[in-house]
Amino acid sequence: MITSEQIRAARALLRLDQGELARRARTSVATIRRLEAAGGTGRVGEDTVSAVQAELEKAGAEFIEAGVRRRPLGPDREAVYRKLREIAERSAAELAGRELLTDEDLYDEHGLPR
Repeated sequence: MITSEQIRAARALLRLDQGELARRARTSVATIRRLEAAGGTGRVGEDTVSAVQAELEKAGAEFIEAGVRRRPLGPDREAVYRKLREIAERSAAELAGRELLTDEDLYDEHGLPR
């Protein structure tokens, strides 16, 4: 079974607040707080701990002995990342010679959008 410290660490690693984790695990914020308190996994039902763990794993956490890490990108996720990178680089190249918009282009003399 995972520990309170691992739950806190996984949530921080994934940048999930307690409310978001509670929503995903279909439990209350109070339960997440109880889980994250010292020894909290012993004060919550095993089904709830399992649901929280499953949601953290689905979000990319990998629980290892006495710790947690971000799960490495799988082949599909790596391909998506490469494709997005290509799109970003192509867009940057297309915009390279263009003039950037200034505040004067976007707002009138009163600071209102044009």
